[in-house]
Amino acid sequence: MSSVSRIWLRRGLLIVATWFFGTALLMPHWNPLIGGFLTRPSDMSWLAQGWNELIVARLHVDEYVLDRGEWPALLQNVEVQPVGAVFELSLQPYEIVGTVRATPRLERSLHGLRVVYRWDPARRQWSCAGGDPPVPARYLPLNCRADQAFISDTSRWLVTVLVLCLLVLLVAGVLLVWRHPLIAPIQRDPARLRRMPLAQLPRIDTALGWLYRREATLAAAGVELADWREALRYPRLPPDTRAAALALRVGARCAASGAWSLPGNVYEWIFSNEMPVSLERCLVWLPGDETDGAQLARLLRPLQSGADVMLVLAPSAAAETALRGICADRGNLFVCIAQETQTAWLLARDALPVLLRAMAQQLRLARISPYQTRGGIARASSFFGRASLLARVVQREPQNYLLIGGRQLGKTSLMKAIERRLREHPLIACVYVVLRDHRLLPRLAAQSGLALDSDLETIVAELKRQHAGKRLLLLIDEADPFFRADAARDYAELAAMRALSEEGSCHFLLAGFWDLYAAAALDYQSPLRNFGEVISVGGLEPEACRELASVPLAVLNLRFAEAALVERLVAHSGRRANLVAILCQECLEGLDQGCNVIEAVDVDRALASQAVLDALAGWGRLSHDERASRLDRIVVYRVAAQGHTTLADMVNLLRSHAAIDVETLRRSFSRLQLAYVLEREGEQFRYAVPLFARQFEPAEIPVLLAEELRQLG
Repeated sequence: MSSVSRIWLRRGLLIVATWFFGTALLMPHWNPLIGGFLTRPSDMSWLAQGWNELIVARLHVDEYVLDRGEWPALLQNVEVQPVGAVFELSLQPYEIVGTVRATPRLERSLHGLRVVYRWDPARRQWSCAGGDPPVPARYLPLNCRADQAFISDTSRWLVTVLVLCLLVLLVAGVLLVWRHPLIAPIQRDPARLRRMPLAQLPRIDTALGWLYRREATLAAAGVELADWREALRYPRLPPDTRAAALALRVGARCAASGAWSLPGNVYEWIFSNEMPVSLERCLVWLPGDETDGAQLARLLRPLQSGADVMLVLAPSAAAETALRGICADRGNLFVCIAQETQTAWLLARDALPVLLRAMAQQLRLARISPYQTRGGIARASSFFGRASLLARVVQREPQNYLLIGGRQLGKTSLMKAIERRLREHPLIACVYVVLRDHRLLPRLAAQSGLALDSDLETIVAELKRQHAGKRLLLLIDEADPFFRADAARDYAELAAMRALSEEGSCHFLLAGFWDLYAAAALDYQSPLRNFGEVISVGGLEPEACRELASVPLAVLNLRFAEAALVERLVAHSGRRANLVAILCQECLEGLDQGCNVIEAVDVDRALASQAVLDALAGWGRLSHDERASRLDRIVVYRVAAQGHTTLADMVNLLRSHAAIDVETLRRSFSRLQLAYVLEREGEQFRYAVPLFARQFEPAEIPVLLAEELRQLG
């Protein structure tokens, strides 16, 4: 419908409404709806003469009955004329019937209607009612109407008009709600309330208050009343208070940042360890309300914020256009926080996703990646799976553990997760230490504030004192160098550990790889064999891999185009947690600006990336024994050549090149399985990570295998 047609339609509706309500109030007889309920004055004055005729006839019949004690047979007997000006009268047993004559002065609808006066001989009283067909109740005298007709015509008219006015007001209220430019969209979609510009919130609040829709709308939008009131107060607050309020909602510590030649105020935010992305700190700029967008853009272009992200809070909707232009360039680290984003920030139950999604739209995703691809996982939000392994340590009485697994399989992440779970334990204190060499005691002494030459008993006593007498669980990461050095000293420090754990005052969790495993599982005479429970770390649970691939992306409003891409990524990674994280990181690196869906081409590029090949490297030196490492490489090349191998196959291969006993070969298979290079399926050994095969070109595999066999011989 064109705009001209809509204008004439509105005019026509206005004319019809004016005529309808004008006639209802001023000329009700002309109103098509209520005119039928009202009496015509001319009819009422003419019928009044007819009621006199009936009253005269009734008086004569009264005298006749009193004098003679019987009902007259004819009206002439009581000296009453049957035909009057208005009614034709007739007698029935104990009834006087008046029929309205066809008189031009009365409307045609009244012609032939009847009214009846009945005589009660026992009570000697008259009663009046409409006949058959009856005269309408509105034309009857008050003493002749039924109980339900006692309401006067005027009262009925007023009630009708009042009901119509209420209906009109109700319709107008509904139209106001559903057509109001601010309220209508919110009523249709309450979640829109969290996306309205900050400056419009006071007007919206006033309109909702007038309509008594504030509480209902806030409840439908999922907004707390306290948050709504805070958002209404927010523009009137001082800059320091505003910055602190926003920081509090994302779990950051806010402090003023000086030495900035910018109008307004600049603050530094420090985020907690629970931040789900790689962002430890950022800068926040609150320009003055009078600063326009063009001036803000001119100030931002030459600005250098170093390696820190700077959030620019748009002072008005007019300034956003200029700010978006410069902040959309992913070559810088500026993020425009628009008025709608500030509203969502203040009204959302969890404001952190609001901030992260604004960053994801304006920054390079690699700058705020939710994936940690190096070192142990320190953020609880980035740790997935391992529930059964955690339960074996956290949900039991403290004891000794040996955490065995290859590099980058998640040993450190698991230990840090144990430390987080036991951090608030009322009876157990957890102390985590990472070894870079064999010197365990000096590191523990330095960490506890003692002299570097302190013995283990002294260190444990000091740690217990610092932790209010709690039982200690020492988490010792990268323990292989310590164990090799202690073995050369006849396990002197291991004996001290055993004595302390038997007393129950301190227990140990040692994490390592081959040296630790060989002593605990393969060497029957080793004192480490029954030192503690062995926990092997391998691939992540399938469901945990799916969560690792999708949940962190959802924080940035990103997703895979289809579930099959996630399954493919999990399968190719062999459920290795660090590979899943690296593959997802590579997918983020290749996303175009504004794209929030990872397609199949992005997954293909990630699977073939150099970062994945680098993560798989290092398997060629799993042992400090060069001959053992060479044997490992021969096994790996054999699997690359055939797709699988067996113990018998390797014995036949090696028989003509070197004298390798079967037990040494079995240790090689165990080492490669522990490093998650191979996995066993029945008698066959295959790659645990399908991507592992991409390290070798088909033509170079025979050359590599032949050279290693020659060197072994």
